[in-house]
Amino acid sequence: MLRLLLIISLIVYVIYKIGSLFFRAGAASQQLRNQQQRNFDNNAGSDPRASKAKSGTKPGEYIDYEEVK
Repeated sequence: MLRLLLIISLIVYVIYKIGSLFFRAGAASQQLRNQQQRNFDNNAGSDPRASKAKSGTKPGEYIDYEEVK
């Protein structure tokens, strides 16, 4: 009976350790993805072409103009 309890507790301990290893790996990869997304968002905001498109008119907006003769 004692041997059975020892085997069960050993199995539970090994499963616990393997589970925590997978959890850390998943958390680390999620943190890396979040960091890459933040870097992408920061770089997209500093694009000079994007700032020109944001200022002034929106795409598809009608602009009044005068003909030059």
